[in-house]
Order: sequence, then C-alpha cells, then structure tokens
Amino acid sequence: MPLVDDDQIKVLLADGSISAISVDTSIFDEKQLQLDSATMQALATFKGKPFQFVLSSTVESEVLAHLLKATEEALQAARRGVGKALAAFGTVAPSRDDLLVQITGGKTPEEVAKERWGRFVDDTGCEVLADTDLVATSTLFDAYFGGKPPFGTGRKKDEFPDALALNALENMAKDHGTCILVVSKDGDWRSYCEKSEKLYLVSEIERALSLVTDAPLGLRTAILAWLSEDGGGREEVHQGIAHNVEQIDFTANAHPTHGEVELFAWAGQIQSIDWPEEGDIDIIEVDETSEGGALRVVLSLPLDLVVRVPVEMSFSFWDGVDKESIGMGGRSVEVDEELYERSTVVIEVHKLGSEDEEIVLIESELEDRYHEIELGEVDMFDPEDYWDGEEPE
Repeated sequence: MPLVDDDQIKVLLADGSISAISVDTSIFDEKQLQLDSATMQALATFKGKPFQFVLSSTVESEVLAHLLKATEEALQAARRGVGKALAAFGTVAPSRDDLLVQITGGKTPEEVAKERWGRFVDDTGCEVLADTDLVATSTLFDAYFGGKPPFGTGRKKDEFPDALALNALENMAKDHGTCILVVSKDGDWRSYCEKSEKLYLVSEIERALSLVTDAPLGLRTAILAWLSEDGGGREEVHQGIAHNVEQIDFTANAHPTHGEVELFAWAGQIQSIDWPEEGDIDIIEVDETSEGGALRVVLSLPLDLVVRVPVEMSFSFWDGVDKESIGMGGRSVEVDEELYERSTVVIEVHKLGSEDEEIVLIESELEDRYHEIELGEVDMFDPEDYWDGEEPE
C-alpha cells in the first residue's frame, strides 16, 4: 500500500481502520533512550483504551541492548570521573567504590536497564508481541531469497531483525482485522510499509501522536493564539526554553596547533529562537484534569536556536626532558552554536471557549540534555594578538 499523507491517516484513524501504534528502535535512539521524557510518556495516554500501543519483541530486545550499553558507558565514565576527582583532592574516604555504590544503588547495569524498560512498559501499557510465534520461518526466507522489503541488495542478513519485527506487526494487524500506525526513520521499514496492506508509516513520533490525539479545532485555535507574538504565551515559553538551555551539559572538542589543550564549556545562554509555523506545532496529548474540568495539554515545538556557550581553553606542552607538562596559559572564546531542538511544553487550559479562558504554562523540557561543540583547530594565541584585521599580501 503506498504511503499516504496526514489527512488520509486522520480519516483512517477516525473510522477505526487504524487502531494501534508501534515504534521502531530508531525512534528510541533518536530520543536518546529518554524513556521518561514527556514525548515517550505521552504513549501512556492509550493505556486502558481501545487504541493500543504495541511493540515488536525484536524492537524490545534491541532497545534493551542499547539501554544496557548506555548504562555501562555511563558507569565507566563515572568511575573515571570519580577516580580523577578523588586523586585531585587527595580524598581517601569515601572511596571510589563507596561513591559508585551510592550512584548505582548497588545495582548492575543489566538490572538498571531491565528496570527502566519494565517501568516504561508498565507506564505506557505497552503490549509486546511474541514475534517468533507470529512469523513463520518460511516467510522470512521467502522474502530473503526474493529480495522483498525490508531485504535489499546489500548485506541482507542485517535486515533479518527488521523483517521479523515488521512481519510480526503485519500478522498481528491481520489477526485483529485492523491497521497499525508505525513510527520509524529507518529506510528499510519505509520500503516495507510501501508494500504493506496493514502498516502506515509516519517518520516523527510527535506527528504520529498528534494525528492520533486529533485535538479539537477550538482547543488548537486557542493554543495557537496563546503562542502567537501577541498572545502572551510565547514570552513564557521563551523563558522556559532559556532555562532548559542553561541545563544542557555542553562539552567541547578542539585540535591545538601546538601542544595540548584542555577545554571547559560553561552553561549556554539563548541568543535567538526561530519559532515554528503553526502547522508544525503538534498537540501530542490531551487529558482532562480533576480540577474544574481543566485540560492538561502536551505540545511539541520544533525550534531552531542560537545558543552562546563560553569555552575556556588551557594550553600546555609535554617536556620530554623533565617528563612533565608545562602550562602555556589559556584563553576563552564564546561560541554561537546553532541547535535544532524539540521543546515539549505542558500547559493547562481552563474554561476553554469562555470569556474567562486561561492557559497556564506548567513545565517545559528540551529533547537534548547533552551537546558537543566542535571548535576545530585552535591556537594558544588569540588571532587578534597577531593579526591586525587586514588580509596579508
């Protein structure tokens, strides 16, 4: 079945032809495995409802493997960082092992990864399919030798997990007499969905959630007016984004022209925001709260930001004779970094459509929590120290 546009998907959702949503590993990776983010937790809105959130067990296995790897890397980084700090301050007690136990709670990376995943599955009410029970081996080999999607002409064995996951979703949809909205950025998944009878592809999870939520026109109109330049809400959201930017952990990399350099990046400060067009603002969740019928609404805003980050550089070189590092001073630079970010904004809408209508900003978060700055080649001297601003002859 050919890929269809958003309006056609809305029709299929409205008449019940699509009654489930599924997410590929590529989306979990894009969201940096932040299972507790507002976007990923918005999947919980389907819990206990006829519309289902389903996952292939193959995707579950892949995400668990990625969670384990990320947890192991974080533990290794903590071990190195704590060791360096204890050595620098000459601290004997508590020991590195004592501090790591406090950080990990005495749990192994495997235990932590499984716990995080288990909470996500419970929170969202996700149904994990038994892929191998749903897909016959002959189906996979027929597709493999026939070169059918997701198998391509390259390293076909790499597509076996995708083939198992996609065929499991397809067969589940057939067994239930429904269709599934599939969220993926993977080209192989796209190729399969183009031929599928039951799977409809959307590349952004925010847009998929927006299509399923299908917020009432009156609510969307009120929110867009609040976010407009004259609506009053934009400045509040701006302040929230500015605070979120300050929480991003910036790191910097550079290649010194001579010797070695150590870099330290300070908190960033927002310089400008390029706000999205109205059609790019997704309403990904709408729930009625217990307080006077107010609506809790979660928005997703794609933003282009310019953030100024101060970076300190300390230069040194290694004295091969005395076997020591000799400091050569340092300097600082301010880097204007361009970031493409998604901001998830939670608001409450009170007395919608009345003269007393009010929209209250509850909280906001940015998708990225870490960002690396690449400075390229750097010199220990500021160019202004040896260049008068005129081009050399």
